[in-house]
Amino acid sequence: MSRKSSYQNLKYDTYGRSLQKKSGSGILRFLFGFLVPYIVINGIIFLLVTASPSVEVSDPNTTDYKTATVSVKPGGLLPLKNLTATLEGEPIELTKDGSDYTAILDDNGTLTVTATSVNGMIKTCRTQVNLLDETPPVIDEDSVNLGAGYIEFTVSDNQSGVDFDSIYAIDGDGDNIRPTDVNKSTGTVMFSMKTDTLQVYVKDLAGNEVPATFSVN
Repeated sequence: MSRKSSYQNLKYDTYGRSLQKKSGSGILRFLFGFLVPYIVINGIIFLLVTASPSVEVSDPNTTDYKTATVSVKPGGLLPLKNLTATLEGEPIELTKDGSDYTAILDDNGTLTVTATSVNGMIKTCRTQVNLLDETPPVIDEDSVNLGAGYIEFTVSDNQSGVDFDSIYAIDGDGDNIRPTDVNKSTGTVMFSMKTDTLQVYVKDLAGNEVPATFSVN
């Protein structure tokens, strides 16, 4: 009795095919023929539209404290449309080096690198450059020792270092004289002083120069 009743509950189309089976296959066709491709295609489109580029900037490197080298490494899912660099707002040239780029800097300041992808998305990276020596050496006024016929003082530079070989002076007669003694380990410099005045010039290894005038009076 129950078996006959279950058969009676089944529905058939005009060709005798089970409508329940046809309904199940229709759902599968909808899922794999429309819904899944729709989701995949639109997901890919969304990914391409919103994909952002990446950019990495290395720490500045210098060998002479006059210029610094920075390496720029761009990346991302899509090719770049543009890659620019500025230092304190002024354009900086980027030289391609394989898949990376190199920038040569001759000033301190904020380096800004901007990568623009072909889809218009932008990535900006900033780094501070402060290792270039733009400050002249310091002559310690408290160290000045003016003796009989000589003057002694200490000089220092905390970045590129003092260029001791460049130190010279102009005396009151206009003669160019060299130090009589230089102690590089302590920074102490001594000059003979045959006139009442002495104009001393001291450079650091980056070429920054400081003048100092010493007078007997």
